[in-house]
Parts: sequence; structure tokens; C-alpha cells
Amino acid sequence: FAGGSGSGKSLFMQNLAVNWVTNGLSGVYLTLELSEELCAMRIDSMITEMPSRDILKNVDDVEIKVKMAGKKAGKCYLKYMSAQSTINDVRAYIKELQIQMSIKPDFLCVDYLDLLMPSTVKVAPTDQFVKDKYVAEELRNLAKELDLMLVTASQLNRSAVEEVELDH
Repeated sequence: FAGGSGSGKSLFMQNLAVNWVTNGLSGVYLTLELSEELCAMRIDSMITEMPSRDILKNVDDVEIKVKMAGKKAGKCYLKYMSAQSTINDVRAYIKELQIQMSIKPDFLCVDYLDLLMPSTVKVAPTDQFVKDKYVAEELRNLAKELDLMLVTASQLNRSAVEEVELDH
């Protein structure tokens, strides 16, 4: 997915993760931008159908509703990684998760592609197009290697938001 700042890319991917988990799949929601706590609160809000502003006020109710929903759902693992992490960092986390939790993830949500760095080549962070090209290829290869669904997003720069026709 691609969109401007504040367009809801993270919410959209969190909603996808909730829908996949609700349908019995298990996976990883990897955030390189938002905190694990904020992502968890948003996901809890989606699961409980309770507004985000009420989640902390009703922690006990939220906990019960999430546990009940979890009995007939897959698992979703939230992980924060710092910006400039590489695909090798993502691979290592997933392998560690597979060993520790004895699960094979069905999906990976990466929020978001622009904050990862390629691990196979050195690219100047200022060369956004080339950097993102390598990161996208490495993410696709990781998804193929681990046999999982992958969804990620990219943030359009401010000039792209005003465009009538979008290109690279």
C-alpha cells in the first residue's frame, strides 16, 4: 500500500492482521514507526469494538474480551524494530519466534517498508527509490522463503500527494 502521511496505512494493515487472526491465521505485525503499545491498543480496539480512547479506562473488560476472542483465533505477535533495521533482522526475529513459540507464521505485516534498509547492498539512505527497490525485493524473497503472506506500505512524499498522476 502507498499513501500520504496520516492516510491510515498502519490502521489498514492492523485491520488486515486482525481479520487474518480472527480467521485462524497466525502472524507477525512488525512496526518500525509506532510503539508496540499503540499498535496493541488499536488492535484491542478492533477486536473488542471499543473506541481506542476507552481501552485504558476498561482494561479488565478489554482483557476478558480479547482472551475470549483469542480462544477461537490465531496468534498475532507484535514487534517493534528500530528504523534502519534490515531484512536479516526481520528474518532473525521470525526464526527466533518459530523456535521459541513453535509456530509457523502465516503472514507478516511490515509497518513500513521505507524505514527498513537493504541487507544485501549498501545504498545511501537519501536514494529512496533505489533503497526501497532493494528492500521490497528482499521482503518479497523473505516471504517466499518463509512461505507467508506479506503486506507492507510506503509513504508518499508531500509532492506526490498533490499529483494528479502518480509515477515512481
